Amino acid sequence: MTCQDNEAVLNNTLIQMACSFLQYVGESWPWVSTESNSIEPQIRVLAARQRQDVAEIVDLLTAREHFIDFGSFPTEYTDQQFLALQTLIIRLKTSQTLICERIALSVESLQTAGDSEAAELLRTVESHERDILKALSEVEQELAPAKAVISNSVV
Repeated sequence: MTCQDNEAVLNNTLIQMACSFLQYVGESWPWVSTESNSIEPQIRVLAARQRQDVAEIVDLLTAREHFIDFGSFPTEYTDQQFLALQTLIIRLKTSQTLICERIALSVESLQTAGDSEAAELLRTVESHERDILKALSEVEQELAPAKAVISNSVV
């Protein structure tokens, strides 16, 4: 793998994170019941933490004088407007799991190519992203009582 290929791996990882479902939800903000109002700031913090990881990758690509493509949100995300966070949390966790898996594959690829600097950066990013996944699971647990209240009121 050439240096250019290594930067493409980094940039593709950056795109997946910068255009993640978490970033989309953080920008569009779904409906949250008044009982779950404290969750909004938690999701915003998680999205900000992910943006910080994106910034770390941007810094490395900039130092390597590589053109940075930030990508764009998938159009399928627009179907997720005006939904409750309780409805979106599973998709958030699935998206975050895919990001963690993508980063792990990228680390492997970069390590095989001998780019230890990039591999080490992505190892750190992967750790942060797994922490975000864990936090999303905690948010899901917080949402469970509110979901039960909503379900009971519909019946």
